[in-house]
Amino acid sequence: MSGGASLGAYQAGACAALLAGIGHLREEAGLDVRLDAVGGASAGAIVAVMTAHSVLEGLDGPALMRSAWVDRVSVDTLLRRGSRGPLSLEDVRRELPGQLEEAEHTYEGQQHPVMLHISLTGLRGLTYEIEGLRDSELLQGVTYADWKDFRLEPHGGVRQLLEPSGASPLETAMASASHPGAFAPRVLDRRDDRGEYEAQGLSNLPRSGWLWYTDGGLVQHEPIGRLLAAARKVDDGADGGHRLTLMIHPRSKEPSESEEWSDRDHETSWAEGLSRGQAVVSEQPLYDDLRKVNRDNARLAWAQALHEALEPHLGDGARKPLGNLLRDVAEQRQARRGGADSELDELPAADAATAELLSRAIADVGGLGGKRVQSIDLISPLLIAARTDEDVSQLLAGELMGDFGGFLDRDLRESDFALGYESTLCWAGEGLERCGLSSEVAGGAAEAIQRARPVSWEDVRVGRNTERDLPWRARLRLAQFLLRMVRALVK
Repeated sequence: MSGGASLGAYQAGACAALLAGIGHLREEAGLDVRLDAVGGASAGAIVAVMTAHSVLEGLDGPALMRSAWVDRVSVDTLLRRGSRGPLSLEDVRRELPGQLEEAEHTYEGQQHPVMLHISLTGLRGLTYEIEGLRDSELLQGVTYADWKDFRLEPHGGVRQLLEPSGASPLETAMASASHPGAFAPRVLDRRDDRGEYEAQGLSNLPRSGWLWYTDGGLVQHEPIGRLLAAARKVDDGADGGHRLTLMIHPRSKEPSESEEWSDRDHETSWAEGLSRGQAVVSEQPLYDDLRKVNRDNARLAWAQALHEALEPHLGDGARKPLGNLLRDVAEQRQARRGGADSELDELPAADAATAELLSRAIADVGGLGGKRVQSIDLISPLLIAARTDEDVSQLLAGELMGDFGGFLDRDLRESDFALGYESTLCWAGEGLERCGLSSEVAGGAAEAIQRARPVSWEDVRVGRNTERDLPWRARLRLAQFLLRMVRALVK
């Protein structure tokens, strides 16, 4: 799940529908449906925390998500006195655990751990070394892309979201959600992660071990790849399962909806350029992620074909050269990652079959180690636009004010929440059937999602708004927000 400030309401609605569908498939259809990993950036990180907890505890997802993202969050909640920025997430951080504790349990929770992945943008920067032309001097690269993975256990309750202090899943999600346009940065304790940084080849974690972070959605470096890596930590590897990666993205648009940007005579304004630039920044990582998974799937098929072509022609004499190659690759990776020994520990046994060594060599050289074929799909407003012939840019309600508009008015948040729910409902029937479920079972899940729907989108839809369309109470909140922004700038 990507970021989007108040557009987290869309993601919450989409996840609420998925939770209703998962509950039906497990409890009513008797299927072993598992959530291995869930992750996000910015507002999506908070939704990810709530989704993972709901699956493990068997909570009423639609009711919880609607309460949290429609009824209980607004500019009034975020306008906290004494904050270091125009808005504050402190009240959200304090109240969310209670909301999770009070949520109704509607089915047995998942008896399988869930990996929670949260994207972060570091403000300090961490360095890594790159081999250059001159052997005597390595190049220094700097990355601001950071993240944190958590393993959440069944029956772990809210407590596992709150510990350890300074580095808990909830605090990490709040750091990821700290959009610099409204929230001050947040600091996290990364002292216990020093070994993981070194394993990645990052050598300059400060002695203090504390790092400041801002919106995780600002820098996204292959977030899908990291999420899939996290999922493999709890995936039992059963080949009979169908693995699906779902992306939930509220702002999916097509170039045909932006024809003015190919019109030479279009008289654009600064505000239009700013808005379009934000959309581009949001859309490009989505494209890159989809393309990367698609390429990996193709490379896995090619690697298998290469293995089948070579394996019959290899004799026992190939075992030693292949084993040496694997060790050389592991040692070079170990050196680049600051001496971490995990690469050598994971080498095949000395007496491994030649076919196993060949398969491993192809995977290591091709960068495919541990990867499996993944089905991937997208839940976005495009699903509704395709069925109704509506302009997708008119469907979201909270995009104004740099995506903070939904916090100004409950009707905007409810419209986006219901839009997200409706998007998943549009996906569910055909999408679940493509996962190998019978049409009867997939249809039953879609019906269960519809029955659990808290509110119909057609009944609450608002559509795209401007500041002039806001009711007077929302305009007053907007004035308060702008005043707080000015005060924060002059401090």
